[in-house]
Amino acid sequence: MVTANTAQAIISFLEGKEAMLPAISAAIHMEPRQCSNLLGVMLRAGTLTRTGYMRRYVYSLSPDRTDPTTVYQVRLSIVREKLATVLRLTLKDIRKLINESDWMARAFLDEALKNGDIYKHSKQGYFLNFASYEKYIEIATEKRLQKRRANGAAYREAQRALRAGNQAVDAMIKPIEINIVFEECRQNWQGYQVHKIFGSR
Repeated sequence: MVTANTAQAIISFLEGKEAMLPAISAAIHMEPRQCSNLLGVMLRAGTLTRTGYMRRYVYSLSPDRTDPTTVYQVRLSIVREKLATVLRLTLKDIRKLINESDWMARAFLDEALKNGDIYKHSKQGYFLNFASYEKYIEIATEKRLQKRRANGAAYREAQRALRAGNQAVDAMIKPIEINIVFEECRQNWQGYQVHKIFGSR
């Protein structure tokens, strides 16, 4: 895990001297790729300076360097200020806020969680504290209930409209009036025709 202590170890190693990546990574017992990422962070933060060319970079302490603890506190204040307004942040949100890589954002969050400066609940995300998490869940639950009520009301309204439409259609259909005398005569006449065809033989 990379923390401010790791950055401090690099600062201690570079006190009064310059060094290249292999020597620095060996001194702090860190894999070179991770060490390179951390050195990049410290360069952007103004803690280190770099001379030379790619793969031959030489690192040294910046005369007006910023202490890693200060960098951590600045990032933490940015994240906590945002959490105070939006309640919840994801890793992606925090990475954008502190303008760092995914790996460095995770390192920052690991330290913040270890220090108890922010709160994480499972896959829900990051919160200012447990009370903020409870408030977020309460608001999210209420939103779901409101949506469910709205959907239920819309469904009931649609059903009422459908029933009203069916009743209107039924009202438009007029029953057919049948002349009973005429119908009886017609049936008798048809019977007479059948009798005439088959009965006359």
